[in-house]
Amino acid sequence: MKNFLLILLTIGCGAFLFLGNMYWQERTAVSSSEKSPLRELEPSSAPAEKQGIPYSNWPEKAQADYKDAKEKGEAYKLALVGSLALGEESNGWSVQLKDALEEEYGDTLEVSIFQRDTDSLHFTNGDELDEVLSFAPDMVLYEPFSLNNNSLGVSAEDNLDSIDIFQRELTEANKDAVLLLQPTHPIYGATYYPRDVEKLKEYAEEKGITYLNHWKAWPSDESLKNYLVDTQDTPNEEGHSLWVDYLKKYFISEQE
Repeated sequence: MKNFLLILLTIGCGAFLFLGNMYWQERTAVSSSEKSPLRELEPSSAPAEKQGIPYSNWPEKAQADYKDAKEKGEAYKLALVGSLALGEESNGWSVQLKDALEEEYGDTLEVSIFQRDTDSLHFTNGDELDEVLSFAPDMVLYEPFSLNNNSLGVSAEDNLDSIDIFQRELTEANKDAVLLLQPTHPIYGATYYPRDVEKLKEYAEEKGITYLNHWKAWPSDESLKNYLVDTQDTPNEEGHSLWVDYLKKYFISEQE
């Protein structure tokens, strides 16, 4: 009798252990199946919120205002302002950039070119500035006649003062307007002109103005002349192409 009870106890313990093991395996399987969908969601796109947004390089103020204008169904206005180096009459960088931006942004972005054959002092004190302000731009890419100033004897200090005037007038016309600065194209063999441009860059850094330093895309040796007309006053076709490629990578960041 004792042996019979011992056998029954052994069988009962074995059954208990077997059933307990089965129960544990089922719970583990259920737990795994419940967690697996969470693992699939782990690769989040949150850190790359700006991925695929072509204006992600713009100043934050410009990004916010463009997005707001777009949501309201209004066109955000960009003015391209500067000297004959813009190449408006010869399919220069300004025309090519305008075409590229309108193709990318459609009617949400309105681009206007203001090319003037003058220096920065005459620009800020003449009708040319009023013409820009009448366009009511939200953002301005300004090439402040750096090369013309150097040729006509306008000092770097006077040029910077003229930029102060331009920005003040621009802000009075539109308190949300954003100013971007860039130099005119480089030229080969210059001594004082690069110094003036360096002061322009330092000014932009001090004032917190975005400075588009396209000079780093140009050759620094004698081959630079291959990108300019003979007088070096303006870029040639290759120079305009080089210049606009740099600017497109800024204004349409997905091309980078």
